Amino acid sequence: MNNQLTSKRNIILTGLLLVFAVGLFGTFGVLSIFKVLDDLDSGKPLTKTMFIVPIIFLPFAIYSIYYVLSRFPQMTIDKTGITLTTIFKTKSYQWNEVKDIEITGKQFHKFLFVSMPIEATTIHLNDNSDIYLWVDYYRNKSELRVILDRANSILQANRQFSSLDFNIDRPDFSKQLSTDNDGKEFNGNHFLTFNGLIFYGWIVFFTYLILTSNKIQLNNIAALIAMPLVLLSIPALLSYQMHYFIVGQKYLTIKNTIWFWKKDIYLLNDIKEVVIETPHRLSTSLRIITTDYRDKLYPAGSLSNTTWKEIMEQIRNDKIKVRNEAIF
Repeated sequence: MNNQLTSKRNIILTGLLLVFAVGLFGTFGVLSIFKVLDDLDSGKPLTKTMFIVPIIFLPFAIYSIYYVLSRFPQMTIDKTGITLTTIFKTKSYQWNEVKDIEITGKQFHKFLFVSMPIEATTIHLNDNSDIYLWVDYYRNKSELRVILDRANSILQANRQFSSLDFNIDRPDFSKQLSTDNDGKEFNGNHFLTFNGLIFYGWIVFFTYLILTSNKIQLNNIAALIAMPLVLLSIPALLSYQMHYFIVGQKYLTIKNTIWFWKKDIYLLNDIKEVVIETPHRLSTSLRIITTDYRDKLYPAGSLSNTTWKEIMEQIRNDKIKVRNEAIF
């Protein structure tokens, strides 16, 4: 029987954050140093302004590394409490130090001069300080939240943590088949949206270039690798934001206008909460949070505010909690 649960870092997400930040600041910093050395070799006099860019950007690159290594600690939950571990320090909290745990919700996540709300589990301590678990940066975020939810129930009932159960029985949503044939569809005209116009305009533009080109160079390996990425990445990002929804008596079905073969089905009884949000400047999206705290985001840029309000009303009628963070 398991008596503890340890977090697993989302290597892809944290890796992308690290590569982007260090790559951006480090590249400017290193190139500026080369520029200073080149100027010195060419006989230019040494000035204070020559070192402004390296002084600004290189510390940012170093801070980015420190930020990733310290901001997303490994969390271990057991029957005595919670332990947070980074390469810099380890801090343990006993359960009697915890006041309550807010399993879902947004908290402002800060990086340098940027602050944005993202999904977090917030652990409120008795000394009025908080611990934030930035859930998207952990691969086993649903398991962590399930156990923390059980721990919160024990806290609120003033029971002993010897009863904390670490076994998790997860339903398999992938095998779910909808039996609803009369669900209400919530969709919009994607042709007239920003995503739709850019999507089809991009395809038409590059199709025109290919058809009117007299000669296509095939001897540049870098171009052969980069061209498909350029051609496909923008349409993929735009089409990802073209979901629509069908709400039936028992099921919520999510489809995509462009990815017509893709379909996700949720039993309404398996949905704990839905969130209407605009994450990271994407289109207004629907986040599904299931009863076992798995969550998935579905951007739907073709839906109007009126349609979003109708969706929220329909879902509330099905006794599901709706957190509206985007439509006012």
